[in-house]
Amino acid sequence: MANTASVDRRPPSLRELEVLQAMIATRKTVAAAQMLGISQPAVSRALAALEAHVGLPLFAREGGRLVPTADAFALDAEARPIFAALDRLNRWPGQAVQASVLRIATPPTLAQFVLPPVLAEFRRLEPDVVANVEIDTSSTVITQVADRAVDLGLVDMSASHIGIHGEVIREAVAHVLMPEGHPLADREVLGPQDLADEPIIALARRFPERIKVERAFADAGVTLRLVGEGTAAVFVAEMVRQRVGLALLNPFPLTLGGMQGLVARRFAPAIAYRTMLLFPSAGSVAPAARRFADLLLAMQPEDGLTKPIR
Repeated sequence: MANTASVDRRPPSLRELEVLQAMIATRKTVAAAQMLGISQPAVSRALAALEAHVGLPLFAREGGRLVPTADAFALDAEARPIFAALDRLNRWPGQAVQASVLRIATPPTLAQFVLPPVLAEFRRLEPDVVANVEIDTSSTVITQVADRAVDLGLVDMSASHIGIHGEVIREAVAHVLMPEGHPLADREVLGPQDLADEPIIALARRFPERIKVERAFADAGVTLRLVGEGTAAVFVAEMVRQRVGLALLNPFPLTLGGMQGLVARRFAPAIAYRTMLLFPSAGSVAPAARRFADLLLAMQPEDGLTKPIR
């Protein structure tokens, strides 16, 4: 795109960051201009100015479309809290006389299996509260909560961050997920030696529990036969259902609706999992967030494999 030989030291403008978001969404300057209600040349100028500021190309041209680079996605991620803060300012104090907004962030599997029934009941109890759910990775959820971009987060990993306060709502240990009828389904407990000849689909290595799985296999002198990775448990479970391999996962929240055609057997040595509610550590918890959290705690079902903390 732009010539990035010299770096513009002034800070990027909000308009330039808006253009970046629109370009990532549309991949075309004409469509981005229509989205923002400005001219196509204005989009091109803003994008060129932004590239001059960062000193890096943000888009590459491929087949008539502009494809975002990794730097474009990274810059967009840094800009999201800014727009979230502006959105809060735009709603304040008007939301006091209109519907209040509850902002929740969570990864895909929890969003699919945990939140819907709780949100439905919360809507019945508090019809004036509008719930806005952001679905992202657990690490991004932690950042969003710490930055107060959302009122609360729900993650399926232990979270430690100076900007958050966490409450454990569920405890579990790793289980081996396999299709119904698999020969190992006759066992109650499985260890690395039992899985020595089995193809394994795992969560990505950025998850701390993945490292614990690798350590358990290494300590047993067993090679982990990795055939695939995923960043969402619901995806990994679907790959198991398709008989691509077995998986070692936290059975929650798949036990709430994602276990069709699958069985789970406890893995030893035990690998602990926690499901946590997260709140910003700075300032007070939004009243609607506290009420929603209390409702979620009260509505936690028993599943026979994991332990709800109420």
